[in-house]
Amino acid sequence: GSARMSQRILVLGAGGFIGQHVTSSLASSDWAIPLAAGRSAGGAIGAPTQWLQLDATDESALVRALQGVDGVVNCMAGDADTMTTSARLLISAASRLQSAPRIVHLSSIAVYGPATGLVDESAPLAGTDLYAQGKIITEQLCSAYASIVILRPGIVYGPGSSQWTARIARWLFSHRIGDLGAAGDGYCNLTYVGDLVTAIAQALRLPDVEGKLFNVAVAQPPTWNEYFIRFAQSLGAVPVTRIGRRRLQIEAKILAPPLKIAEILATRAKFRGLHLPEAIPPALLRLCRQEIRMDVAAAEKSLQLAWTGLDEGLERAALWCRQLLRR
Repeated sequence: GSARMSQRILVLGAGGFIGQHVTSSLASSDWAIPLAAGRSAGGAIGAPTQWLQLDATDESALVRALQGVDGVVNCMAGDADTMTTSARLLISAASRLQSAPRIVHLSSIAVYGPATGLVDESAPLAGTDLYAQGKIITEQLCSAYASIVILRPGIVYGPGSSQWTARIARWLFSHRIGDLGAAGDGYCNLTYVGDLVTAIAQALRLPDVEGKLFNVAVAQPPTWNEYFIRFAQSLGAVPVTRIGRRRLQIEAKILAPPLKIAEILATRAKFRGLHLPEAIPPALLRLCRQEIRMDVAAAEKSLQLAWTGLDEGLERAALWCRQLLRR
C-alpha cells in the first residue's frame, strides 16, 4: 500500500511492560508505524522502532511529539500525580491539533474499588486508594476529548509482567502463596497481555468506538486460588501449599510493614543486590477475596475480541518465568 496507509502511532510509556508489547506488536503489523516514547533513551524493543526520549509531563515536548501522529496509546505508568499530569497535558495538546489523533487510554479495574458481582462499564467508580483515585481523575480528564477510547483492563499477566507474573511466581516457588482456601475465592479478572494489545489495536482502528469505555478481561475468570494453583502447576512449583488464615494474617499484619520498610531502606542505601522477600501487600489479599467479575460483553462485541485460554496464557507466562530464573 501507499505510505499514507500506514498510521503513525505514538506510544507513551513504551518502555514499560504493556508499552513494550504494544510497540513490538504495532511494529510487526502491516498498518502501523510506532513512535515509542519513554523517559529512558531507548527501550528493549526490536530494531525497526523509532525511539523518542520524552518526559510526558513536559508540555512543549509532548506537543512536538504529537506532530503528524494519527493515533496515541497512553500506557504511562507511575504514581497518581504523574498519571494525571501527563493525561491532562496530553488531552490539552491533542485538542489543539488540526486533526485530532485518536487516543487509546489505559485505565484499570481499580476504578471499581470494592464493588462485587458482575460489573459493567456504567458502574459507579468507587476506588479509594491513591492509584484508583489517580485512574479515576485521569478518566475524567480523558472523557472531555471526543476522539478517545478508554480501556479498563483487569489483572494484566503474561511474559514481561513483573507484578502479576514474576512476583507471583517467586511467591509460589517460596511457598508463601498457594491455595488460600476461602481467602482466595474471589474472582481473578485476568487479562492476558496479548489480548490487551489486540484490544488496543482494535480501539485505534475500528469505527464507532470513539468516546466509549471497555472492560478488557477474560470472560470466564478463574478464582485467585485457581490462578495460583494452575500457575504453580505450569511453573512446576508443586506441591502447592495450602496457606491457612493464620499464616495470611501474619503476612498481612506482621510481615508486610517491616518488609516494606526494609525494601525502601535497601533501595535508598543502594543494596539492590540484597534479596529481601517481597511483602505480600494487604491490598492483594483483599483483592483475592473480592467477588467482582468484569462484564466484557461490550469489548467482545464492539472491539471484536476473543480471549486467550487460561492454560495457554499460563504456559507462556511460565515459560518466560523459567527463562528469567535461569539468568
